Amino acid sequence: MPMKLNPTLVLWGVRMGFMSYGWDAGVLGGVLLTKSFQSAMKAPDATTTAMIVASFLLASWLGCVTAASPWSDRVGRRIWVMAGAAVQIIGTIISASSYSVGQLIAGRVLIGVGNGFVVSTGPVYVAETTGTVKQRGPLVGILMGFACVGTACAYWIDFGFTYATGQVVWRLPVAMQIIWSLLCIILCFPNADSPRWYFLQNRPDEGKIVLQQIYEDNTLADKVANEIQTELKQEVGETLRFTDFFYDRSETKAATRIRDGVVLVGVAYLMGINMIFYYMTTIFQVYIGLPATTASVCSGAATTLLAIGAFVGSIFCEKGGRRKWLLWGSALQSVFMIAFVGLLAAGTKATSSAAAAMLFGWILVFSPTWAPQPYIYISETMPLRHRHTGVGLGMSAQWLMAFLTVYAGPIGFANVGWKIWIWFAVFNVIGFPYVYFFLRESRGRSLEHMNELYNEKLAVGSGSLSPSEGEGSVKAEESVVEQKV
Repeated sequence: MPMKLNPTLVLWGVRMGFMSYGWDAGVLGGVLLTKSFQSAMKAPDATTTAMIVASFLLASWLGCVTAASPWSDRVGRRIWVMAGAAVQIIGTIISASSYSVGQLIAGRVLIGVGNGFVVSTGPVYVAETTGTVKQRGPLVGILMGFACVGTACAYWIDFGFTYATGQVVWRLPVAMQIIWSLLCIILCFPNADSPRWYFLQNRPDEGKIVLQQIYEDNTLADKVANEIQTELKQEVGETLRFTDFFYDRSETKAATRIRDGVVLVGVAYLMGINMIFYYMTTIFQVYIGLPATTASVCSGAATTLLAIGAFVGSIFCEKGGRRKWLLWGSALQSVFMIAFVGLLAAGTKATSSAAAAMLFGWILVFSPTWAPQPYIYISETMPLRHRHTGVGLGMSAQWLMAFLTVYAGPIGFANVGWKIWIWFAVFNVIGFPYVYFFLRESRGRSLEHMNELYNEKLAVGSGSLSPSEGEGSVKAEESVVEQKV
């Protein structure tokens, strides 16, 4: 018999894992230009600085790919999340005690690998232990909100430490990441794994016990258990072939779903978000021309805005569906980013201030749309047998594209100036046609009814409801557990 599962503890444990991710995304951005950091790292040049920052991103890609490998599904969602948090703690200790670029990069590589484990399996763990369809999207999306909170908190802590002196100015903010990783382990440890994982590992008795703990209603738990087993039967023999990623002939369209998720997340992180938040203080201070203190305040305000927007987009993601949020986001972001590029190109003091306003406008739109929605989409549309692979590869696209932008960004600034932003403007525009022509609306379906979204024939004779009934297929389930969740 597995340990008991408390969905609330699982949710908060994974949230702390995402706080750790956000903290790392923000903490270096506010200390790179401080005298203490420059002294400890011996005044690194632009290329070295880019490698210090971007090593975390490339390592996160490696962590995601590792967690997405075929054999990794034997481990389970819970173990991957806790292992990732433990590796992050080791990496943080090394980073906070660094006195050379090599040691700092080594520490950040470990943090990144651990982060890859957490962010690729955490959303799956939450999605598979959430009791209601209506709450699944918001609860997964809010993970990104907590990542944004971590970024905002790190920036404000950095700002506060700018009034201190000595090595504590950057070492203590970096070390504080341990708090979130430790909380992640403590909260996840007492719990069982996802019920879907137990069924996937041919341990249905344990899966049913966990389902009963989630729903507190044996009849409903049995209904969901039957649907999980039906889904697994539909996916028997559905192997991933390389050619299927280009022309998918399978019934469940597993390769198509993974491909769509990878491209979706990749496009999201080529829109410029990591470039903006890793170098936000530098952008405001060096490229827009704001005073150092004003640049720090603007950075903190921008990250706070991102966090608020991510929560808003997650809470209301069921209004209109995933596609509409993404379509509106791409359209409005394109307007703000194109205006930002044009104002930077003008290069006057007045246009620089207007460029800062356009950047805030872009963040205001991105935060509730392209920040949380891709996480929600990939965590719920992947088939059960390949869910860990699909989400892991989707998240790996995030880190690979983030590495590309964060590493190339400072070099691009140094060589082509404002023109580097044209790259990001292009991908903000590309997002609209991609979502419109390739993505299907997943709102209102249980995880076990996603296969029917890609092939209606799977609903026939399987005991499943038809795709047209997706919105109402879980009303009984929601009435039982909605107030609990």
